[in-house]
Amino acid sequence: MRRRAPLLLCLAALVVALGTLLAASPRATRADDEEPPLDYLYYKARIAPYLASACGECHANPRKRSKVGKFFLRPAPGRRMRERFQERNFESVLRYIEPGDPSASELLLKAIGPERGGITHEGGAVLGTNSAEYGAIIDWINGAKQAPEAFEAPEAEQGQPDFLFFYKRIEPVLLGVCAECHAGRGKGRFKLVTHERGEEFPLEDHFANFETVLRLLAPGEPEKSRFLTKPLALDGGGIKHRGGDRIQKDSTNHKNWVLFINGEKGPPLPTPGERRVPELTAEGLVVQAEDFVFEGAVEDVEAKGAQDFYVARSGAAAGRVWTDLLVVDGGAYVLDFRFLPGTQPLRWGIDGDAARPLPIPAAPERDEHGFAWSGPTSLLDGGTPLVDARGSLDLRKDVLHMDGRRRAATWLSPSEVRNRGCAAHVTMAHEEEGGDDALLLFDMDDADNGKFAGIADGGRRFVMGLIEGGTQRVLRAVKAPPPKRENKERRREIKVEYYGGVAVGSLDGKPLAFLNLSDILDRGHFGVLTHGLTAVHRVAALEEFEVYTVRFRTGPIVSLPAGRRRLWVELPPGSGALDCVRLRPSED
Repeated sequence: MRRRAPLLLCLAALVVALGTLLAASPRATRADDEEPPLDYLYYKARIAPYLASACGECHANPRKRSKVGKFFLRPAPGRRMRERFQERNFESVLRYIEPGDPSASELLLKAIGPERGGITHEGGAVLGTNSAEYGAIIDWINGAKQAPEAFEAPEAEQGQPDFLFFYKRIEPVLLGVCAECHAGRGKGRFKLVTHERGEEFPLEDHFANFETVLRLLAPGEPEKSRFLTKPLALDGGGIKHRGGDRIQKDSTNHKNWVLFINGEKGPPLPTPGERRVPELTAEGLVVQAEDFVFEGAVEDVEAKGAQDFYVARSGAAAGRVWTDLLVVDGGAYVLDFRFLPGTQPLRWGIDGDAARPLPIPAAPERDEHGFAWSGPTSLLDGGTPLVDARGSLDLRKDVLHMDGRRRAATWLSPSEVRNRGCAAHVTMAHEEEGGDDALLLFDMDDADNGKFAGIADGGRRFVMGLIEGGTQRVLRAVKAPPPKRENKERRREIKVEYYGGVAVGSLDGKPLAFLNLSDILDRGHFGVLTHGLTAVHRVAALEEFEVYTVRFRTGPIVSLPAGRRRLWVELPPGSGALDCVRLRPSED
């Protein structure tokens, strides 16, 4: 019930005005244990939005912190609100509230100003006594509570597609793979609801995606369901899809799609309040310090210069932070750690792996606040880059470079061992006209077993991988550059060159990917495999000089298969502070 400012507020204002100001002296801890605590859910729904809009410009600005005293709100303007920030703000606001007594609550008196019966506020009066926000604050101080509204998805009939199965097995793949094209505006009738990573994803929005999918399938008939046949590979019974082949027949995703359409039941939903596991897709993921679970002597502190002004710092004893990840797109990922170095190294690992220390960077590698990024190290030949008269060979983001220039590795210094390889010149029609894939096969034992490199998905991706029993397994995939404008015939050169135990694939003379195949490189037969309208002009064997005994040694690059994984970071005493961990595909 909304209350107007009574005369009592005016009298209380005179008393409070003789005391210390709000910004300089927060209210002491209350001893009124008999009074019920103020409701946190009501605060989040009704009070926090008002504080962010009316007070955030000053009280959430780090540059003005010395002026606003201890009434400091998080995050800084423009930053994303996180649950831990809400909780901290709630604790700060309670210092200036007297539960059950609005007339003695300094937060309210400051907001309404002396002309309305409050006290002086350097920022002026920011709350009208006839506003809805004023009534909400009065009601909250007097004990109003917010009843959580839980969305309940209707239960599916027997044999019909089940929302719980969709939520657990289908939607993570849609959000990780299909949302690249189908988020928001979508294409056709397949429009997915998405949210920025770290933001709340209401159950209603998950159910909206489920209802979208229902319109694209025939329950109990997978082969007639466009939801399955559209992303399914053509050789597996699918139909043409501008996004390319996304599901292979008999793969895990294919089996889950079929089970879903046939009405398989899924597990129960997470309990209310359980935090959703961050999802790692081919777009990458950033895990902030506040998103980790803290264990042991790890402190959560603010640090100038850190993202969101929040870091996890080592304490007097050992501690660690960890978070579970749902790996939607399995593959190789680079881990970059942003941290404030100490005297001891941080240590990290995935699941039950042995701890891997992070080297302490030199001072010149840190920013003006002392933070540094510790990323991958990529060295050749056991730690020393190979050097010849033209410069050094380096590996950056899985691409071979010569002194920072993209240079065909065939022109490096010769040795007694001759280099071999193969190349093909092809022309692909536009995808709309039927152009699709062109693969250069190499090191083939027979027609169904070997390796491949080439362009796929209508020329959008350059891929390398293995063929095992006639099934293609992509191990490397990067964005393929389009043909140059002067190349009116759209002729492309696909080339694979061997360097010791490494096969380097290139497109139009530009190295794009490699496979370290030292244990399985036999230098067998080669050929070309095409799909769609593709003309093959020339296929040839190569024999050039090679670099002798190339060996790759990488740093924090890990292979993460699809599924749930746990990333953890140990912070021993003196190890500094962790700001965030960034995971990105190694092909970026």
